[in-house]
Amino acid sequence: MRGWRTLGGGSLVFSLAIHAIIIAAACAIVFTVHSRHKPVDFIPRDSTIQAEAASQKAKNTSAVKRLAALPQRQPAARVAIERPGTVTLPETPALMLDAPDASGSAGPALSGSGLRDVGGGRLDFGTLMGRSKSSTLLPVPRTMRSRCSAAERIELLRQNGGRPECEAAVSRSLAWLKTQQNEDGSWGRANQSAMTGLVLLCYLGRCETPDSPFYGDQVTKGILHLIETARTNEHGFITRDLSGSAGAYEHGIATYALGEMYALARLGTKSLPGLRETFENGVALIIKTQNTEARARGSWDYYTRNVAGGRWTSARQDLSVSGWQYQALKAAKNTGLKIDGLHAAIDNCVKYLEGLQTKDGGFGGTQRDAAYNQWSLSATAVLGMQTLGRGAKKTAVNKGMKFLREFIAAEPLDWNTNCNLYSWYYLTQAFFQQGGDDWKRYNEQLLPQILSSQNPDGSWRPGRANWPPAAAADPIYRQVLCTLQLEVYYRYLKVADRDEGSVFDR
Repeated sequence: MRGWRTLGGGSLVFSLAIHAIIIAAACAIVFTVHSRHKPVDFIPRDSTIQAEAASQKAKNTSAVKRLAALPQRQPAARVAIERPGTVTLPETPALMLDAPDASGSAGPALSGSGLRDVGGGRLDFGTLMGRSKSSTLLPVPRTMRSRCSAAERIELLRQNGGRPECEAAVSRSLAWLKTQQNEDGSWGRANQSAMTGLVLLCYLGRCETPDSPFYGDQVTKGILHLIETARTNEHGFITRDLSGSAGAYEHGIATYALGEMYALARLGTKSLPGLRETFENGVALIIKTQNTEARARGSWDYYTRNVAGGRWTSARQDLSVSGWQYQALKAAKNTGLKIDGLHAAIDNCVKYLEGLQTKDGGFGGTQRDAAYNQWSLSATAVLGMQTLGRGAKKTAVNKGMKFLREFIAAEPLDWNTNCNLYSWYYLTQAFFQQGGDDWKRYNEQLLPQILSSQNPDGSWRPGRANWPPAAAADPIYRQVLCTLQLEVYYRYLKVADRDEGSVFDR
């Protein structure tokens, strides 16, 4: 004891040493357990590959670690924007973007390493992604790939009539949206599932995923908010409104956003618990609520309200509601997931849209004073047939585009007189998909209106809306519709630019 005290020891030092040893041992145990059981919820799996996965585990470990580290090690690219200055944008690893499209056919058996050379230095990630050899799901669908490269975005802006200011405007908008997120991860004061879904579509439109160094936390919280909303809904709908008309819009928009997230999630390393289940269930509910009665077959109504009343479908069709449902189905098609009834639902929707065409070439009601009329919603139907019609509806599409050309010529887009951003959202996409002189003339009208109406802080000033009033009243709603239109140049490939084997042309 005298020797111990001479060295400066005592009961307190002895106790601290013992506790330090115990804590170190406990930390080592906890770290080992978490390292061995890290969940990766969003990676697709097939139940038929469980036995094969066990035998491939050791061979794939090093390759999986290398792929997981790529998004973290990839340097940001400096992309020059003439005004207001230089913007730093993240790049996506070329190894992931060079993978063949999800529409490609399965080739020879995978090699022992889990990677298969498909020519041109490209690799198939089949075994690494934990799926069967017959599956064709790949990291990024070709239709969405251009959004994930800063250099390619700038080039597509140039090719499609955009300006350098467009990307700078999107950057300011995303930064502004970051400041508007609620504590629970949502956006907006009302209809938060819809507003959160729309904001996420804006971030994902420029490939800002949970791994983004700029907005990763905001995207993650927004996604988890939608997943939690679905979990607390008795039917699994991504809405808190089952009695009003907004619930169907909310569920369609939120499911659309989760689908885009699922298609891009494999670029990153973060786990998103419940993402796949929530998205698949969301799509299944959309398919289940698609109307089957003769007068409305292939459409959707305020289905969440119907379910609350004891019915899943109705005899009423609603083109505005249907627009968001088919966009969610498009997202499901892009993921490559096998969802029962998806192909039939898409086919029935296209037939429904075609059946709405009037003798004038428009789609929907012919009463101009009514909110739901062919002047405000025709582009919704045209876009659906362009992206889902598999090239078989050219006559109806061309007739619809003629109606839209004449409408825009008679009533040019004007922020201060007819700022119907809801209609503009679909018009912009329909004209972009059409391309050529139609898109050139439309873009020359639209772009100055959008760019000149953005405030210095990144938000947009209210325009004079003829319909719906929310376009002028809700700043988040106004923000997302403007942002998505500025991202149209690179968000999706034009239908005409897609390979013959694209997911929509098979």
